[in-house]
Amino acid sequence: MTHTLEEIARIVDGQMFGPGDLIITDAVPAGDSGTSAITFAESDAYLKFVENSDVAAVLVGKEVESSKPHIRCDDPRKAFVRILATLIRELPLASGIHATAIVSQDAVVHSSARIGPYCVIERGVVIEEDVRVYPFCYIGEDCRLGKSCRLFPHVTLYQEVRLGDRTTVHAGSVLGADGFGYYFDAGMHKKIPQVGGVVVGDDCEIGALTAIDRAMAGDTKIGEGTKLDNLVQIAHNVSVGKHTVMAAQVGIGGSSRIGAYNVFAGQSGAADHVATPDASQFGAGTGVTRDILEPGGYMGRPVTRPVAEERRIMAAMTKLPALIRRVRELEEEVAKLKREQQK
Repeated sequence: MTHTLEEIARIVDGQMFGPGDLIITDAVPAGDSGTSAITFAESDAYLKFVENSDVAAVLVGKEVESSKPHIRCDDPRKAFVRILATLIRELPLASGIHATAIVSQDAVVHSSARIGPYCVIERGVVIEEDVRVYPFCYIGEDCRLGKSCRLFPHVTLYQEVRLGDRTTVHAGSVLGADGFGYYFDAGMHKKIPQVGGVVVGDDCEIGALTAIDRAMAGDTKIGEGTKLDNLVQIAHNVSVGKHTVMAAQVGIGGSSRIGAYNVFAGQSGAADHVATPDASQFGAGTGVTRDILEPGGYMGRPVTRPVAEERRIMAAMTKLPALIRRVRELEEEVAKLKREQQK
C-alpha cells in the first residue's frame, strides 16, 4: 500500500487533520510501531497506545483529537477494515487451466475460471465463472462451485459437494468425507453407508483443516454467510443456520440443528441430535448436550446456565478455600458451645 493521508481520508469517507501529502505504506494495530503506518483508536485506552508510539497517523471517532495526524470518521474500526481491504494480495494463480491439472471431459469449467497445477477435477463437476482453484485440490464427482468461489491449496471435495457463490474454503479442508456412522452387530462395529452430500450457502468461509462430513442421506447444510474457523468439525446431517460463527476447535455432533446468527466460541460444541435457537451464543468450552429452547448466552460443560450466572459461580469458586475454612471454624465454635452447655 502506498497512499497519501488525503487519499485514505477519501477511502474511509473521513475528515482529515494533518498534512494531506503524508505517505502511508502500512496498517498496524494500535500501539505497534510504524513510522509510515496508520492505525485506529476506538477508545481512550487505544488512543493512549497510539500517542506513545511512532505511528504516522490514526483513525479516530468524530469528536476525538490526537497529536498525531488523524482522520475523524463514524467508526474507526470499520474504517480500518476498509484500509486493510486495499492491502489484500491474492495468491498468484495463472489464468486458464494449468497443463498439469487433470480435468474430466465430462466436467464443465467456465472459461474465466482458473485451475492451478496438479488439480484433479472429476466427471460431473460444474465450475462457474471467476472461480479459483489453487494447486493440489481434488474436486470429486458431481460437485458444483458457484461464482467467484476460492479453493486454496490441498482442499478436497469428495462427491456431491455444492458451494454457493463467493464461498471460500481454506487450505487442507475436507468437505464430503463419510460421516461417523456405525452400528454394533455380531460383536463388531459395522459401517452405515454414507450416501448424501454437502451444501454450503453463498458468502461462506471455511477455515483451514476444517471437516464437513457428507450426510448419511440427504445433505449436511451450512447456511449463507456462515463463517467457520480452522479445525472445526461438522458431522453428518447437521444443519447450520445462516450467518453463524464458529471459532477454532468447535465440534457439532450428527443431525444437530444449529440456529441462525449463533456464535460458538473456541472448543465449544454440541452433542448429536440437539437444537439451538436463533441468536444464541455459547462461551468457550461450552458443551450443548440438550435442546436449548430460549435464545441468549450460555456457558458450562454441559451447558446448564446463562452466561452471567455461570460467571458468578466461577467467581465464587475462587473463594471456596476461604469459605471452607470459615465453615470449619464455625463448626468448631458450635461444637465448643454445645460442650459448654452440656457441662
